[in-house]
Amino acid sequence: MRTAEIDTYIIEEIVPMYKCFDAAHREDHALTVIGQAMQLLDDREEWLATHPCQGDGWSEPIDRDVLKMAAACHDLGLVNGRDRHHLDSGMIIRYDPKLKSWFRPEEIEIIAQAAEDHRASGKSEPRSIYGKIVAEADRVIDTETLSGSES
Repeated sequence: MRTAEIDTYIIEEIVPMYKCFDAAHREDHALTVIGQAMQLLDDREEWLATHPCQGDGWSEPIDRDVLKMAAACHDLGLVNGRDRHHLDSGMIIRYDPKLKSWFRPEEIEIIAQAAEDHRASGKSEPRSIYGKIVAEADRVIDTETLSGSES
């Protein structure tokens, strides 16, 4: 039940917010990052089925709904401009009352940190596997819409 409600919220309320962002960060970007993140998760699960645990966080359990929400919300801070959009995304996530109805506080923090850590120009490693996956999923580049700006 929670997954269906989350999917509806993402499609009907989160993705449409991307309409007002720059050409490289429109709805198709949000949907691509969500799709890429889910594909990376699926690929990871296949890999783990045939390989021993590596102990680097890659084998820790990942909640699909948490990852999907992190991917969906990673650029919402663009509403306030580009410079601090990753940090603003984290704040938007932390104060979204709908998320509080589906996720525990520690899960909301994971979602917020993944958004804060996704930026390609970030100086440090993402704090969690969620941040690593969202950052990697966000590296999809469409040369026709990308205007030389980083994600």
